[in-house]
Amino acid sequence: MKNDSRYLKGILITFMGVLVLSSDALLIRMSNVAGFRAAFWRGLFTFLSVSIIFLANNKKEAVTIVRTQYKRMLFPGLLWGISGVAFAIGVHNSGASIALVMLSLGPFFASLHAYLFYKQKPHPLTLLAALGAGGGIIYMFSTQLGTLEAKDFLYNIWSPLLYGTNLSYLRQNPTVNRQGISILGGFTAMILALIISRFQVIIPFENLLPLLVLGAIVIPFAQLSIGHGTRFIPAPESALISSLETIIGIIYVWIFLSEVPSLNTIIGGAIVFACIVFNTLAQAYWVKR
Repeated sequence: MKNDSRYLKGILITFMGVLVLSSDALLIRMSNVAGFRAAFWRGLFTFLSVSIIFLANNKKEAVTIVRTQYKRMLFPGLLWGISGVAFAIGVHNSGASIALVMLSLGPFFASLHAYLFYKQKPHPLTLLAALGAGGGIIYMFSTQLGTLEAKDFLYNIWSPLLYGTNLSYLRQNPTVNRQGISILGGFTAMILALIISRFQVIIPFENLLPLLVLGAIVIPFAQLSIGHGTRFIPAPESALISSLETIIGIIYVWIFLSEVPSLNTIIGGAIVFACIVFNTLAQAYWVKR
């Protein structure tokens, strides 16, 4: 029963993080700022907001935490930041559809990293659900994908690779301070976006508010929730739940921008949701007992 409780707790925490993170695309659309300029401001606001939270929560221990954990925080922090910028690069070069489809490979890379480095075999049910969810996402965008070229694969493979690897690392290192990791992730994304954009990041003041909400609230809450969730559930399952971001993001755009999804999107979204629910119920009631 104790394992069931921990597992369901991890599922809920991760889902809440993904639920909030799914507003990412909506807020960027509302800001009318795209590409690396959006990535810069998102990273900057994340860096500043989580730094304030970290210092407020660790008034006396902040220096000690940084001194004793910085080596273990550096790797996942870099992965958080680089994966976000890699996704922006994929969207810029290949379009959102291909980038989102490639994100469905996250559970595969999480499983691969956990197996190669930590000798942890993912449960077959999780792999089956991940395969089904990936198929659902592909079906959602099947009319828009066309032919996936080699360059598209090269541009977009990095985001799920880094994201899945990060979740696997966090699962294996539950005691590493998640706030410190998020701070490094925001700083990394900010610096990379600044360099890649050739310092062309100035935007009108009225466009800043959605990015402020995104960077100061959405990204920190999502990263901390998803990172904390890895303490309770395996990385492949965390990455699988993250697949819901595609569906929930479309729903947000539908509600707030009145962009009605296609029938393919609805059917594909139903497939993804069904696969994740199936895996959650199976793991909680069949495997864990």
